Amino acid sequence: MGVPQLLGPNGEPLQPAARRLAEIGRRESFYDAASTTHQDVALWNPRNPSAQSALAYERDRIAARLHDLARNDGWASVVVTRKVDAIIGSGWTLRATPNARALGIAPEAAAELAIDIETAWRSYAPDFECCDAGQRFDMGGLQALAFRHYAGDGEALSVSYWLDRGGDWATAIQIVDPDRLSNPWLYVDTVGRRGGVELGRNGEPRAYFIRSAHPGDVGVIGAYPWIWDRFDRKLPNGRWQIVHAFEPKRAGQVRGEPPLAPVVKKMRMLGRYDEAELQAAVLNAVLAAFITSPNDHEQIAEAISGGDDLTKLQETRIGFYENRKVELPGAMVNYLFPEDKVELTNPAHPNANFDSFYRVGLRNLAAVGGVTYEQLTGDFSQTNYSGFKGALAEVWRGFASTKDGFAARYMRPHYENWLEEAIARGRVKIPKGAPEFRAARLAYCEASWISPGRGYIEPVKEAEATTLRIASGVSTLADECAEQGKDYIDVLNQRARERKEMKDRGIDPDAAFKAKAGGKADAEDKANGGKEQADKEQADKGEDA
Repeated sequence: MGVPQLLGPNGEPLQPAARRLAEIGRRESFYDAASTTHQDVALWNPRNPSAQSALAYERDRIAARLHDLARNDGWASVVVTRKVDAIIGSGWTLRATPNARALGIAPEAAAELAIDIETAWRSYAPDFECCDAGQRFDMGGLQALAFRHYAGDGEALSVSYWLDRGGDWATAIQIVDPDRLSNPWLYVDTVGRRGGVELGRNGEPRAYFIRSAHPGDVGVIGAYPWIWDRFDRKLPNGRWQIVHAFEPKRAGQVRGEPPLAPVVKKMRMLGRYDEAELQAAVLNAVLAAFITSPNDHEQIAEAISGGDDLTKLQETRIGFYENRKVELPGAMVNYLFPEDKVELTNPAHPNANFDSFYRVGLRNLAAVGGVTYEQLTGDFSQTNYSGFKGALAEVWRGFASTKDGFAARYMRPHYENWLEEAIARGRVKIPKGAPEFRAARLAYCEASWISPGRGYIEPVKEAEATTLRIASGVSTLADECAEQGKDYIDVLNQRARERKEMKDRGIDPDAAFKAKAGGKADAEDKANGGKEQADKEQADKGEDA
């Protein structure tokens, strides 16, 4: 007998499901991702807005939810704090590198110019009465606050003022909450004005509309959140007035997207799950035992339907338990009502899978936030040395990319404003033959910023690797010092000072290195001597044979 076949409504044999679906798929779409019949994607029909249209009416809600999480969920707050600590720390150190060739000056003159710029910057950056319009933060504090918005809100916004208040400097920065940037009276976006940004013909930002107060300050007397001020991006003299830094995800994006937006829902649910497990554990700890009664349910039902037998019974029980308590040091003994018994609860919280499940959620948050799980939680029990070293190397590339982007988009315009003032005040001298500042501002403003050091995982091996990289010419002292958050000029100056002071006190500054080299030579001699002795003994045995 042949294999029985199932017939369809037309009387023809039905095809196997896999082959039928494959044939339908081939006829309907060349890509599974575009299929309208496959059961996994058939009902998945999302809209496809532009990057800015997707943010236009939902950014404020996303930001509000993230701010709420940052206030009430420790993990949401710490993921941003970890990035601020790793990338900004207490503030960046300037390493000026003016372009000698572009300025038409000798490298020696460019080096002298760099020293003048760095010296002047060190008198400006710590002066919170000058660099901060609100006179609260030094430059490191301003960088940290701006980057906190950059990492949390997805954008950093600030106004650069010229405030001559009798100090050494007039260039001042005011950090602005991105929530204040919006269209006047919350009008809908137009082609020339989107998200509070006025655009030119090619989509370039020309001006910004900023509320006079935060929209959440409606109830504050004297605050005017329903008044907008228009700020040109640049002043007529070419100085930056508004600095708006963000990392676009798609072309045409005018406002920054909060980086943690993809995990807001998961973070909220993870927090609720954590609270539910904690509440259940507390409840089980409090309700440790229950007293059960052997009373017949039918008798109780009759008592409820009429009569006061049940009431008398319950009153008797309550009176019994209230009057039969015996207190002992550290414990209490209860005598049970006749025929009652105690049943102890069996707490099952937290759930046996809670720890592993919760770690998966935190790993998801760490990945989106751009940090390692170990950095986020401080838990190193789930990794080993090589695993953590690999993860740190991977995440450090992300830190470097984020730092370079923030430096280019946010710090460079403010640095340009300050350097122009420093040259105008004569605090920085332009070398002979160099052009005016405005004629070559980019060449004057070339610089790198030294961020917090990466630190050492295995100091001895990494120090040896550093020495080999410098000796082989694949790295420089400047690069290696910057990797550890130090300026090589400061290191050289400090080393020269220490060597001089040691020599003045009759101490050999190279004694430690000589001792190490001598010890190594002794070890090598000992090894060579042992080898020679072994060779001699082997030769003697050969002669005897």
